[in-house]
Amino acid sequence: MVFDQQLQEQIIRAAQSEPKTVQQQFLKLMEESGEAAQAYLASIKASGNGYKQLDINDTKEELADTLLVVLAILVKLDCQPSELKELLQKKTQKWLDHQTKSK
Repeated sequence: MVFDQQLQEQIIRAAQSEPKTVQQQFLKLMEESGEAAQAYLASIKASGNGYKQLDINDTKEELADTLLVVLAILVKLDCQPSELKELLQKKTQKWLDHQTKSK
């Protein structure tokens, strides 16, 4: 899962021109997370959600929306691509280390 340079630049431009504040973006993140959860519940026909006629592709789309909001928040917090890469490497290693410890 790698963003090419052109897409990365496009995401940064969109995030920089986003008029919402960081606080408003956090609320948007909660909204998008809820929509992703709702789409997933509907896709697995969970009780009370089957009528929505959503499938796993809808879930993926909502998760992509969530990811874009997270990236927009990081841009607003002046997180540079190189810093994000370092953070992701660090957090991924921590995640893997915890998985190894729990086995």
